[in-house]
Amino acid sequence: MNIKYSKKNYLNLTTHTALGMSLPVWIRLLIKNKLAIDIRFLPKVLFLTGNILINIPFQLYESLRYNRKIKNTIVKSPIFILGHPRSGTTYLHYVLSKDPDFSFCSTNEALIPNTFLSIGKFTTKILEMAMPETRPQDNVKAGAAKPKEEEFAMGNISSTSVVHGYYFPKSINKVFDETVTFEKGDPDILSHWKARLSYFVKKLSYKHTGKRILLKSPANTGRVKEILELYPDACFIHIHRDPFEVYQSNEKLYEKILPLLSFQKVENKFIEDYILYSYEKMYRKYLKERSIIPEKQLFEVSYSDFVSAPIECTEKIYAHLNLGDFEKARPFLNEEVQSVKNYQNNLYSGMSEKTKSQIKEKWAFFFDAFGYDKNN
Repeated sequence: MNIKYSKKNYLNLTTHTALGMSLPVWIRLLIKNKLAIDIRFLPKVLFLTGNILINIPFQLYESLRYNRKIKNTIVKSPIFILGHPRSGTTYLHYVLSKDPDFSFCSTNEALIPNTFLSIGKFTTKILEMAMPETRPQDNVKAGAAKPKEEEFAMGNISSTSVVHGYYFPKSINKVFDETVTFEKGDPDILSHWKARLSYFVKKLSYKHTGKRILLKSPANTGRVKEILELYPDACFIHIHRDPFEVYQSNEKLYEKILPLLSFQKVENKFIEDYILYSYEKMYRKYLKERSIIPEKQLFEVSYSDFVSAPIECTEKIYAHLNLGDFEKARPFLNEEVQSVKNYQNNLYSGMSEKTKSQIKEKWAFFFDAFGYDKNN
């Protein structure tokens, strides 16, 4: 692992995922982290603060105009894509999002969650001009209208999102425990998360005229119990991947995103330990809670099976979860599959024997649960 910080990272301003944060959330975030900002990231923080202040009138207008309608919106059987980061959740999300009967959280809606109903068309144009064509961690297509993790929206409208750990990575373990596995057991934290997620999902549903909502946040893999308390009729699609590949891909992920999003510098070893820690915590909770999901509301698929036969796997998902008319959706799904048929996965160098041993030891339960080979 090799996290590199450069002058370009310090001055990366216009595409930061906190651009659409509300002022109360921003203030709480800074206070909670005791303003522990690396001096080199200060221009980024000042720019974000200015942008957040400018957005206040738009946020107030949207709240006053739409709050009542949003709160009266009914959400039926949302679909949650689960899986650890870098397990294929994005590919699965992109494919399913092509079904015209589904709605999803776009990048614009995730980054500007407080104002997308009123100025969303304008911000979409701005983001399209500012964003790169592909994501920094891989070659996956990016864009304002592309599907995005609603976790980033939660980071902008609430104090309970794992993305806050990307901004202040020295606190990332604590953030994970508080917002993913809810290990503090604080009922206020949990109720706040539920209230903000419910509001945002209703807002998406209101905008997209009641279409079935398709959501994808890897952090939700550790929140099954809490999601079912909100949505007893929710459906879950869990995609899993070889743990060795997931570990290496996560190293690549953090190498790319931390210099862009963080306000602090951290050492490589710190993040390597976090990957091992968070994976174990999240999947132990998922495997404990998986049994409470009704059988017809959960479908599990391996990454290797899905990438080798995406349309066939998706047809099985539709049938098992009763997601609708697959034949009607097939041409739209196939269009997405064909558009990425020449996609090249990231290449990774070999892992040290020490790292392999740590993965085998700490994640042994996952290898056993899903039949992966520890000696691969």
